[in-house]
Amino acid sequence: ALWADLPDDFLERCLQVQADEVHFRYDTCTHNNVEAAHNAGLNTMAWFRGPKAMGTDAIKYHDVGNEDVNMYKTVLQSGV
Repeated sequence: ALWADLPDDFLERCLQVQADEVHFRYDTCTHNNVEAAHNAGLNTMAWFRGPKAMGTDAIKYHDVGNEDVNMYKTVLQSGV
């Protein structure tokens, strides 16, 4: 399942459609979300938005304007 806006009940929705993995947008790729997905038997992946949208995100999040090594390290620390 691929979510642009991760719903609170993402696990139930994934299981309802018999998904075998969930793709988290980088800013929803938290340790808790990844752990919950793994505990439900789902594989996980992370994805980043395109350059234009990442530029918009730079206003909301610190150090997001550039998709750099530090961003990947942060996402990897979630356990995805």
